[in-house]
Amino acid sequence: MISNLKKKIFKHLDFENYLRLHQRGFFFMYNTSLLKFSDSYKYHYYIKNLINKGDVVLDIGANLGYYSIPFAKQVGKSGKVHSVEPIKVFNKIFNEIAKKYDNIILYPFALGTEEKLIQLVSSPQTGYFRTGLPHVYDSVKDGDLSSSEFSFEAQMKIPSKLFGSLDRIDYIKCDIEGFEYLVLSEMKEVIRRHKPKVQVEVWGQNEKTIKELFDEMGYTPFKLNKNKLVSLNSNSSKIEGDYIFIHKQQASNVI
Repeated sequence: MISNLKKKIFKHLDFENYLRLHQRGFFFMYNTSLLKFSDSYKYHYYIKNLINKGDVVLDIGANLGYYSIPFAKQVGKSGKVHSVEPIKVFNKIFNEIAKKYDNIILYPFALGTEEKLIQLVSSPQTGYFRTGLPHVYDSVKDGDLSSSEFSFEAQMKIPSKLFGSLDRIDYIKCDIEGFEYLVLSEMKEVIRRHKPKVQVEVWGQNEKTIKELFDEMGYTPFKLNKNKLVSLNSNSSKIEGDYIFIHKQQASNVI
């Protein structure tokens, strides 16, 4: 039912207004707690238990601000949210709300191991545009660039250079469609220095590498179960979906 409605809206609205409606609809449902019992949004509500006033947060893959706005409210005026989103039209819609918050800094870049111009691609496939699916173009996986219904040009920056001078980082959220390991491993020394909590989407091909990366840095993986964080040992089988990695020095404070 929801997907059929999205198809009709996508068909009749121009792309920018479709995104705007999508974003406004999300925040209406989030603010009125209509999403509170949906498994897909449990971390959006739980972050208040992990982030404090004055914290510095990195939102890597900020999209339309679905996490950045709650982050900004949670850290307050004494905190800061560094939001990274490479797609220009997403930034425009996001900034319509973000400009009301003095504690959000928007970075219009993709992150990676090089500084260069790249293409991000996405195809509706379902008959409507899914905002969470744009990814860095790969000629092997995506085929000819001209065959992609949606493509976005973006500048790639190196995250350790972009955020290496920050005095503190307390929390990182990273959801960038399969590029999580590449970006987080490039930031390894920054993460080692600040020991932030890290929320990352773990699935499929990046499950093993993400797990090993954080294990090497002294982190324990946690998942939400019935609104409580449950730790996973190193022998746990598949851990797909959003997980919170917490350094072992801090883990006892959140269990």
